[in-house]
Amino acid sequence: MTNEEVRTRVGVADLLAKYQFLADSGKIRQLSTLFTADAVFENNTGRHHGPAGVLEFFRDTKDSFIAADLLPARHYLSSIYVDPRPDGGASTYACFQFVGTRGLDHWGTYRDEIVESAGTWLFAGRKAIVEGCVPNSPVVALLGLASAGARS
Repeated sequence: MTNEEVRTRVGVADLLAKYQFLADSGKIRQLSTLFTADAVFENNTGRHHGPAGVLEFFRDTKDSFIAADLLPARHYLSSIYVDPRPDGGASTYACFQFVGTRGLDHWGTYRDEIVESAGTWLFAGRKAIVEGCVPNSPVVALLGLASAGARS
């Protein structure tokens, strides 16, 4: 592994950890700054563009999760795969679990395109897909998931 590859992997790992920390801490304004100006954040509800779109999505989601008594909660990452690209960026894949006030609630995957800009690692694209949830999970209604598609 080259020094540049190690540098990319460490920078990307730091970005992923920062995202989880900020999301779990409710610091959504700071979380939105982890995205490039033209980033696309895609999830089960649609596509959200740039930091403003990411902030709007997380504001709405946070309020819905509070109303459903899912918070506080934590995301747990596993199977993290980082694929450094020749252009200095990276693609990633990771699995997540969301554990809230009722225990494990839902799970899915992240697929990312990450770039470095002025020494800072940022999401140029993030696809966060809920792939399943426990029976009677409020996330089905909160995120507008199809029950069958959510494998509840």
